[in-house]
Amino acid sequence: MSATTVESFSPAEKRVEAFFEIPRRVEELTDAQAKAEQAGTEAVLAPSRAFFKNAEARCFVATRDGRALGRVTAFHNHLLTHEGKLRHGLVGLFSCENDVEAAQALLQGAARWLSEHHLTAMRGPMAGDIWHRWRFMTRGFDTEPFAGEPRNPSHYPELFSACGFSVARTYSTKLVTDLAAQQAHFAPAAALNARRGYSFRNVNRASWDDDLQHIYELCRHSFATRWSVTETTLEEFAEIYNRWLQRVGTEQIVLALDKSKAVVGLGLAVVGPADTINLRTVAVYPHAAGFGLGQAIGAELYRRAIDGGFKKAHHCLMSPNTPPQFWDHGLGRVTREYTMYERAI
Repeated sequence: MSATTVESFSPAEKRVEAFFEIPRRVEELTDAQAKAEQAGTEAVLAPSRAFFKNAEARCFVATRDGRALGRVTAFHNHLLTHEGKLRHGLVGLFSCENDVEAAQALLQGAARWLSEHHLTAMRGPMAGDIWHRWRFMTRGFDTEPFAGEPRNPSHYPELFSACGFSVARTYSTKLVTDLAAQQAHFAPAAALNARRGYSFRNVNRASWDDDLQHIYELCRHSFATRWSVTETTLEEFAEIYNRWLQRVGTEQIVLALDKSKAVVGLGLAVVGPADTINLRTVAVYPHAAGFGLGQAIGAELYRRAIDGGFKKAHHCLMSPNTPPQFWDHGLGRVTREYTMYERAI
């Protein structure tokens, strides 16, 4: 067998076209999926992105006998907080045949480049920051995906493990089938916040840009202290979420209002499959936290789901030991898991 070779390029340099073609074949994407994947990848790597004011990246392609086997991108995000003595770089946009030698060549190339930037550990998969693609699915491959869920071949995490990565953090999605019982668990928080004068409204298409800014600010502040979160701009946030949020439907995007009618919270759900509501994001400003407002938002999303005839709900992509992990009071069953990995350089 011939040796595996690795080519690389920065987003500002002439690109290796095979980098953008690999996922279609390896992940058996449809034409529409492949087109969307490539558009998303090109957007992540666009040199004009505000992200690259505080970051660099280099893309790697592994080839053997004229066949492109895999790809990965190394990111040095200067805004990423270092932990202890470790200085983390990121690896993302990973796509590779089930070929350990190719994966090792790719990730060794990424490690060398990150080492040149004085970084001492790699974390991934993460395409530069949490606002873009991150995490591997590691359980639940037989389930139907919901919008925004990480999906990958099952051999991707196996390749990371074979290349010396260890589990750094796990996330989960729970399935709830008794919506009325879950709503009853939310009821005390809903009643308390109603007495406090809190209310809810849909996002307003007539003032979409204003409401999109509310969503951006709520996500920024609510997620700011979470693991691996770095700053993003309103412009970048809008590029990622604007069209996607408009497809979600205004009835699934709930803004919580305090008694002065100021926006203080967000609940975002997506539909799919047809009988299932997926609670994707609950965010509350720090100054409005502490009175169960997050659960009150959950109650409002559940009320709408029950009124809409939904039979199932997913509590999606939850970090470990965060309050939403415990909102189901045992009613939920973990059906999917996702993992982030780390290794020393």
